[in-house]
Formats: sequence, C-alpha cells, structure tokens
Amino acid sequence: MTEDKNEHFAGKYFEEIDKISEENNYFTPVLKEVLQKIDIKNSKVLDVGCGTGLFLRPLILAGCSQLYGVDGPQNFTKRAIKRGYRGVKIVSDLNVSNLPSSDESFDLVICKDVFEHLVNPTHTLTEIRRVLKTGGLLLLHVPNHFPLIGRLKFLFTNNIDTFHFFKKESRWTFPHIRFFEHYDSLQVLALNNFSLVCDLSYHFPSIPFLSRFKSLSFLGKCLVKIFPNQFASGFTFLVKKV
Repeated sequence: MTEDKNEHFAGKYFEEIDKISEENNYFTPVLKEVLQKIDIKNSKVLDVGCGTGLFLRPLILAGCSQLYGVDGPQNFTKRAIKRGYRGVKIVSDLNVSNLPSSDESFDLVICKDVFEHLVNPTHTLTEIRRVLKTGGLLLLHVPNHFPLIGRLKFLFTNNIDTFHFFKKESRWTFPHIRFFEHYDSLQVLALNNFSLVCDLSYHFPSIPFLSRFKSLSFLGKCLVKIFPNQFASGFTFLVKKV
C-alpha cells in the first residue's frame, strides 16, 4: 500500500496503530464511563479524526448504530467502515475546512488525539460546537507531553518526544505541533460555551514506578485528580454544549 498524503498524520502511523489489538485499547475505560452518561443506542455520534476506527470500536459493540467519522485525505478510513462506522467523510484540511454535517446534528462528538496535530485547533473546536446539539456531549482527549516525568526526561535528553510517540522522527518532522496543559484547555472549552461534565484524565496516570503496583493504582488516580499537569499523560474531558 502506498503512503497516504495526509497533512496531519502519515499513513505509516495508521498502520502502526492498527496493529493494536482491541483487547489492548487503552481508551476503553474512558468509553465505559461515557456509556454510563448517554443512551448510545439512540445517539448519533461523530468521531472527528476517526482514522481506522480502532479506538471507538467499544461503542459499536455497545450498540451504537449511528457512528460516523470524518478525517483528512487518506485511504485508511475504509477500515472504519469495516469496523461498523455508518459513514466516513473526508475533509481537505481540518485546520480550515468545515465539518461536512449540518448544525446541531450529533448527540456526542469524540475528538481523540487530533488537536495536537493542528495549527488551528480552535477552528475545529468551533466546528464541533456547531454540529453538536445543545446539551450534547463532547469527549476530548489531548496528550500531555510534560508531566513531571516528561520534564525530567526533557531536562536530561532535550528530546521533546518525552513518551517516544514517534521514535523515528526528528524535530523537523515531529507530527505533534501543539502542546497542552490542563487549566488552559478547560479555559478554552469554557470560552467556547462548553461546561465540564467530568474530568477523565485520571485514567492516564504517568507516575514512575507506581504504575508497577496495581494495588496502588488508586493513589495514582488521586494524584492525577489533584495535580493533572504533573501526573497525567493526557487530558480527557467530557463537556456539554450549553
């Protein structure tokens, strides 16, 4: 298969992601919590930056029959259809393109690991708000490159890819071009008239050694809840359009 020309995410990365088994889907615990807050069987859902559809497969298994996707130009979205997406549409550039959906047409929008690839994520957030019904939910996830352990790694290695997301890339080709922190992310969501339903960042603790002991996992979650910038490897927010 030839490499897709996607401005935001090279085709080779979709191939790597698709090697992850459904059993090792790290986003499943987050989706389980979201399923407790929405009638997924009667909800229309949009996955912005759907890729191959791997990570939202649990929604389909839970009975979601109206899961739609949108992404930049690439062939890998065909795999999302095979996984059960009802339809996938292509936009030329998420930085400037309007989402190909009418106003207030979705009950739930999920945008996972997309904003860090965009020069203008605010445009995409505005478009998400437009297509989301009033009272509808947005599930947003972005990585945190610089929790405490990431800052220490950067201090000693001067490597901005603190979690080795893209081991073969240099800074000239590094796919992440935006970096986020917890409070600022919540502020931007509030300015765009989203209210916080719950902060799910505690699902992604990044604490050296502590993660080796399952019996202490609760401690890691507590630390993330209190100090998300220091101990979360990603920020995950479920917010409501008001």
